[in-house]
Amino acid sequence: MIAAVTDHILLVLWGLVFLLLVLSQAIIVFAGYRRLDQIEAHFTASSLVGISRKIAGNGPIGRMKRVKLVGALTGSFYQHQMLDPRAFMEAEALPNPLRKWLAIPRRLIHTAIFLAVLAMLGNGGLYFHEVTASAMGDSKLVYIAAWLALISSTAMIILFRVYLGYFKLEEMEALLGTSYFVGRNRRVMGDGLYARHYRLTHLSLLLSAGQKFLLDTDPHAINEVEQFPLHLRRLIVIPHRMLAYSFLGFFALWFVGRYLGA
Repeated sequence: MIAAVTDHILLVLWGLVFLLLVLSQAIIVFAGYRRLDQIEAHFTASSLVGISRKIAGNGPIGRMKRVKLVGALTGSFYQHQMLDPRAFMEAEALPNPLRKWLAIPRRLIHTAIFLAVLAMLGNGGLYFHEVTASAMGDSKLVYIAAWLALISSTAMIILFRVYLGYFKLEEMEALLGTSYFVGRNRRVMGDGLYARHYRLTHLSLLLSAGQKFLLDTDPHAINEVEQFPLHLRRLIVIPHRMLAYSFLGFFALWFVGRYLGA
């Protein structure tokens, strides 16, 4: 009975994930045809938006790509986009009535990802219950123990990053006060859980970047990055790398399990 109810809840969660993703893409399509020209008209000094317009074109997929690019400039972005900091400066000046067409799809996608994580955890819990309820050999016991160890270590890393985000982030960002992107992330991303995670991830990027990259993207921050205290640098960079490696570990463990039939 409990298993049937759980399966129904998980089915509803996956249905909500699908609906949120479809709705977010529908809003992006609408914005691409009804608001995109107004949005792109505000980007006059930067080249990133103009290049995207030429490369992506005016088809449905191209307009969606162009909307997503401007959405990245007003929210979370990729490393290569930092090479045009003027685009981010112009994105900050974008009027709120236009900005909302970029923010709403992003929020829907974040909600869908959160629900998908809950659904995957639920599926994993059901699978773990089924496996442990049946007879297991030594190889399967070792495999389950490896999964539990990896999940536990990843959870500890995530909790530690949450601690850094809420109790150390402002102190660390204050040491990079001349960085445009550090200040921009505080203004644009806000103080929520995801925002603090993103701001912490961006600090790791800055502290790991080479001098040439900083010279092209955030030149005022070079001296502060070089003088950043070593113990704080380790607190940021090491957990970030461990979290990245843990996801590789999940994939490797799943592959080994499939190969061994565990």
